[in-house]
Amino acid sequence: MNPRQSFRSLFRPLFRLVPLLAVLSLSGCLQDSASYAFPEKDHAITLIRNQPWFWLDTANIEVIAIRLPDCNDGITLDAVPRDAKLTLYRAPDEYPEPIFILKTDKRHLAISTQSCGVQVFKETPADLGESLGQFQEKDGKFQFVADKPGAAASAQAE
Repeated sequence: MNPRQSFRSLFRPLFRLVPLLAVLSLSGCLQDSASYAFPEKDHAITLIRNQPWFWLDTANIEVIAIRLPDCNDGITLDAVPRDAKLTLYRAPDEYPEPIFILKTDKRHLAISTQSCGVQVFKETPADLGESLGQFQEKDGKFQFVADKPGAAASAQAE
């Protein structure tokens, strides 16, 4: 028996498994998005979740301020737990420009569509402002779920 044929016959079943293993390694990956849309056209805050490996219980989240055609910028938060509460607040008027605050697992972000910026607060703000809703997985889909009227007072008490 030829050694080359012996090698092929030994590893042929394994080579047939390579495409199956490639599909399985990508099957649990996740990439989806959700947006809080402003009443103004082409104006939104968008979160994009990306979970590169199915065995992870965290995702990287891109937080993007959008005001088209002038503004489309953001930052990426690494290793945010998939079940983390991502709450969006309309900040009080004490800031130099209108901003929104996104509260994640342990971080707070200032989001401005006016100056097209997203940045992490160094310290937790004393007053988050009015709760607008949460970015969450609902019915198997990542989406922004607005607070019901009157829910802002109870959310602030958290």
